[in-house]
Amino acid sequence: MNNQIKIIREKLFAYWKISINKNFLEKILSKFAPSYKIKNLTSEWIIIPIKRGKSYINTYSKKIQNPFEIGDIYFEWWKYMFWWLWVYNKYWFTTQVVEWHTIYNTKISWKKIIWKNKFIFKKQVENFFYWSIKIKKRDYEYKIMSKERAFIQMIKEWAEVFKIPENINIKKILKMSEKHTSKRIDLFLRDCKKINY
Repeated sequence: MNNQIKIIREKLFAYWKISINKNFLEKILSKFAPSYKIKNLTSEWIIIPIKRGKSYINTYSKKIQNPFEIGDIYFEWWKYMFWWLWVYNKYWFTTQVVEWHTIYNTKISWKKIIWKNKFIFKKQVENFFYWSIKIKKRDYEYKIMSKERAFIQMIKEWAEVFKIPENINIKKILKMSEKHTSKRIDLFLRDCKKINY
């Protein structure tokens, strides 16, 4: 038994990906550790469920895990996008430290910790997801709010602002606000535009 689990650890260490799906795990187990099941690996913290019965974190991967890859795997084909402090930091709207990553989605609202990753899931209706963008990395991709969309959401939910940041496309944000926001926010952004110029 100990030799079998040692082999599994070695195989997972050699497997460079941070995530691993159920089918691949079952193939490894049937070949190298037939007396073990997936639940045995989770009970020993060798793998951590992302979505139980579908995908898992390989705790022996040499690759550094990040919440964006994990969030994308968790939501699969569901509509979602990352938001809040991390997105504000990315666009230089704020420099506050991020502990929890907020993901808007069409399915669920709750807090969830997946190994070292802390998530707040917030359910929203379909038409909330305008102007999201897809970020592509070498091994994964994820969806976040565009700069202009994030700035509008910041005005709606979080911050008092007096000026549109320089990295915002003014024409784009005014077009977006006219179509998707309340009259109050649209007028506010148009007043900010006058201050910017």
